Amino acid sequence: MINLKSLPLLLSLLFLMAMAGPLLPDLHAQDSILDELEAEDPCSIEIYSAVKRFQPGVPFQVGVLIKPLPGWHGYWHSSRDGGDAPEVIWSLPDGWKVSEADYPVPTRMVEAGNLISIGYSKPFLLRFRITPTVQDDEETPAKISIPVKVIWQVCEKTCIYGASETELSISAGGAPIPIDTGGSTILAGWKDQYPIPAANARGFHFEHQWIPEQGTERVRNGTWVVRWARQGHDRRPAVPLQWIAFPHGIEAGLISEAKVQKWNPESTIENGRRIGWQVHFQLKELGLGFHPGLLGVTLVPSPGKAAGPVPGMPAITFAGPELKNQK
Repeated sequence: MINLKSLPLLLSLLFLMAMAGPLLPDLHAQDSILDELEAEDPCSIEIYSAVKRFQPGVPFQVGVLIKPLPGWHGYWHSSRDGGDAPEVIWSLPDGWKVSEADYPVPTRMVEAGNLISIGYSKPFLLRFRITPTVQDDEETPAKISIPVKVIWQVCEKTCIYGASETELSISAGGAPIPIDTGGSTILAGWKDQYPIPAANARGFHFEHQWIPEQGTERVRNGTWVVRWARQGHDRRPAVPLQWIAFPHGIEAGLISEAKVQKWNPESTIENGRRIGWQVHFQLKELGLGFHPGLLGVTLVPSPGKAAGPVPGMPAITFAGPELKNQK
């Protein structure tokens, strides 16, 4: 072994540098990766308002755009094997209210390990409805800034949590309410991507059935069947129509994926003109607080070669039976 104390100082330094040389490239590579992660988050946000000024008690739409970098993806509110959906935190003035987020139609993704996740591989807009207080306070400032914080999780080969902040600046004003051209254009462009409640889906008939597992003191497993069809002799659309069903998550228990199948609600109709669809979800390991009214599904039509909803054929959200109707 070489005794460094027996060498001149300069020679000792040269010896140490030579010994450390093979390690330097790896250290530089690690530093480069860390610098890259610190320099740019893999997700950012933007905020848009439909109006430039607000009136007391008059709701208006706001959109929060979640923007994962190319190659990264975020998650729907019921992501199956995936990660967490964004959490949007509003610091509203006293008396103001904000709705729950409207999520656009998601897509099914297969991640590493054959995990199935439901989410978004491109930027997605969460839509909200903000309602100012009905009290017209004379001391209300001419312009209000509402801080907004989004806690997000995005994944590529790895998953990263982060937080982004912005603010919504909006002025107080009287009628007529001026439109924010830029914000309203963005919101209008996303309009067809949001599901509508089944009660608002014109021309459709819906029915469902909750079938609990028999032979147990408490329901642990069961099947939820959802069926829908065009009403009367409505044959729209002219192009072939396929559906994808995304079940909503439940707090305790497991709900399976399921493919949509054809269903004819009236077999007496010739040539099967009134064709409908059905989907069977299997539920397991249900918690003590479960009841079918907690169930929900988003039904996404894919007309022709389209990969999702198109104008005039929106996705539909259907909820389980109300608790009061259950035995």
